[in-house]
Amino acid sequence: MVNSSNRKSKKRGVPRFDLLDAVVVVTGGGSGIGKATAEEFANSGSIVVVIDKNIESAEKTAAGVGGYAFSGDVSNFEVMKELSETIKSQVGVPKVLVNNAGVAMTGHFLEMSRDDWDWILGINLNGVINGCLAFGPEMTKVGEGHIVNMSSGLGYFPRSTESAYVTSKAGVLAFSQSLRADWFKLGIGVSAICPGIINTPIIVNTKYVGSRSQDMEEAKKVFGKGHSPKIVAKAVRRAVLKNEAVVPVGVESWLGWVLNGMLPSRVTDILNRSEFRGV
Repeated sequence: MVNSSNRKSKKRGVPRFDLLDAVVVVTGGGSGIGKATAEEFANSGSIVVVIDKNIESAEKTAAGVGGYAFSGDVSNFEVMKELSETIKSQVGVPKVLVNNAGVAMTGHFLEMSRDDWDWILGINLNGVINGCLAFGPEMTKVGEGHIVNMSSGLGYFPRSTESAYVTSKAGVLAFSQSLRADWFKLGIGVSAICPGIINTPIIVNTKYVGSRSQDMEEAKKVFGKGHSPKIVAKAVRRAVLKNEAVVPVGVESWLGWVLNGMLPSRVTDILNRSEFRGV
């Protein structure tokens, strides 16, 4: 039976599909949003493949959803390419790829090193590109599937202390929109998910640079009151089923999305100068 969301998606040129028995690959699936996303798709009857740099975390998530676990560094294309071939032979070609793996870094620009920039861009932006390059060819051959890339509400609402994180996530958003236009004719949908403040372990693993090194405890308090990763996981599933382009998650992310296009630059300049203590 085809539901109304499927009919709407077909009008957009990308046929939707049943998630039952669909192979779903989730990077960074060992914890946080990735873990919740793996669980969400497993509850839809999908065959879930979890990729995480921490194999123990990946195996724990996979065991909980009856899926498969693989260790992999998304910043390394050769590793991702080899993984895609292994997953194809052992599990099958993915119908859904969720490029979720990501890290955070906060600090003023002149306090960051070149290595800091290479680290965050390598995972947050190049990791998404590597995932699409590794799994995309087989998905486009099949002509049916969906790619979900994890951006952020800060991808369109910058902060003075988040130049690196904002750059990486804004890049993911722009890349996703371009890839969506490019792969439209190939039957592959692409969505960018833009979460707001979510209570995940990423805040504990954030790299605090320079004068921001004392802000972890304050950030932990803010994010401890954030949304559950489950609301992001539900948004990911909905984006796949409805072929949504950009999906802000959380009232603060939606507000940023709306205000970014409405407020005059003199107002956004003032807002952007604020030091967001939550990241």
